[in-house]
Amino acid sequence: MFDSIWRKSISKNNYDNKIEDFNTDVLIIGGGLAGISTAFYLKDSNMDVCLIESNKICSGTTSLTTGKITYLQDTIYSQLESMYNFTISKKYLDSQIYASNLIKENIDKYKIDCDYKKNDSYIFVYNNEDKKKIDKEYNILNKMNINVSKIKTIPNIFNNIYGIKVSNTAVFNPVKYINFLVSKLNEKVKIYENVRALEIEKSSSKYIVRTTSNVIKAKYVIVCTHYPFFVVPGLIPFKTHIEKSHVIASKIDEIQYFNAISVGNEVYSIRYHKDKDSYVIFAGESYKMSNHIDYEKRQEELRLKFRKIFNLKPNYEWSIHDITSNDLLPIIGSVNDNNPNLLIATAFNKWGMTNSVLAGKIMSDIVLKNDNEYIDLFNPKRKITLKRSENFIVDSFNISKIYLSTKLNKNKSFYNDRVKFENINGKSYGIYIDKNNKKHIVRNLCPHMKCSLIFNYMDKTWDCPCHGSRFDIDGNIIKGPSVYDIKKD
Repeated sequence: MFDSIWRKSISKNNYDNKIEDFNTDVLIIGGGLAGISTAFYLKDSNMDVCLIESNKICSGTTSLTTGKITYLQDTIYSQLESMYNFTISKKYLDSQIYASNLIKENIDKYKIDCDYKKNDSYIFVYNNEDKKKIDKEYNILNKMNINVSKIKTIPNIFNNIYGIKVSNTAVFNPVKYINFLVSKLNEKVKIYENVRALEIEKSSSKYIVRTTSNVIKAKYVIVCTHYPFFVVPGLIPFKTHIEKSHVIASKIDEIQYFNAISVGNEVYSIRYHKDKDSYVIFAGESYKMSNHIDYEKRQEELRLKFRKIFNLKPNYEWSIHDITSNDLLPIIGSVNDNNPNLLIATAFNKWGMTNSVLAGKIMSDIVLKNDNEYIDLFNPKRKITLKRSENFIVDSFNISKIYLSTKLNKNKSFYNDRVKFENINGKSYGIYIDKNNKKHIVRNLCPHMKCSLIFNYMDKTWDCPCHGSRFDIDGNIIKGPSVYDIKKD
């Protein structure tokens, strides 16, 4: 089944999509964990709050994650110390523990049934070359007064590895968690599904948001769409890049109570899940989308690795896009001084469970004018460091390279005879021939920033390798940042 294990938990409830123009105090765009968390923390205010989702609630990126709640995130703390300083690195650690506690507090308070399990978190390496990375992370965590220990084995999986372990982390089913939060919104927050925001215009006192159904005027607009659908303001394409990872879940006899991720060039993530059945969830083959476009090959490589380690066949397979900032800190808060009431939450850098909940709390506190010690840390207007500038140059080069590559060479070697490209009246078109030999013809141009598209055999979609937009075989938008279907002319 090429689908996420979590999507079977998506609520069957349907929300209205036929709406007239209206005014509201707060408009939240996006119905994933960040958007729903924001709504949850605003529900008891005296403000009028509305949330729109372009598809179904929790059908996007949140339903594609591995569902880890952990502050042990690769070697983030030594990297942040190098990028900024120890103080910034420590504050990021504090923010992740704070977010983890917010989730746990809600689960305990409301007795949420979301398969939450406390466990240990590991990071590890296979080879001697990467041991220094582990030692750096071990040392900085010790300096931060975290109880961390060294390991040489991972239960029932790996021996002769080198890594570290921390406790007080967890895993859960993020869709079940969101379903409960939505149930607590009741009539306090108006929710609309299948309503896509198209553009935002600033007026003197409010923002005017044009959608596929209506026009909404709001004092505050909070964009939680994984990747903001606008380029200006914010310039997110120039502050981030997209990484794609592949995931497998398979039934297993008995779960283990830990989660783990390897460090270095070959990155693999492991966690276990139990609801009616027990599963191991294995993710890897992570790469910048601008560097690799043969997605089916990378999925097959993950299958081979999974089979070698676990000797199991997949029950679920899927892929996920992660937005990574060029300084490794999420981007959360007011876009800029000219747009203080336009807020965004993006670039969670593969750690979306903690950072989505954190974003919801930060943005609700900004709206409510509450103090929050993490507002400055994730401020979209934060200063540019030398290392951040270097990463910007690398990311810009990679995007430019893939942009030109897809313009100059459309017939990639991995395409079979069911995918073709033709010039018609001076314009490039992509053609997919389905199993019934019907031709599906679309312009080979992403409406977002005009990158040429790649055909994805696994999902039968046209994908943008520059910024991650996805379209079905007939050019209809599935996932942004594009908000428009592919033009037919």
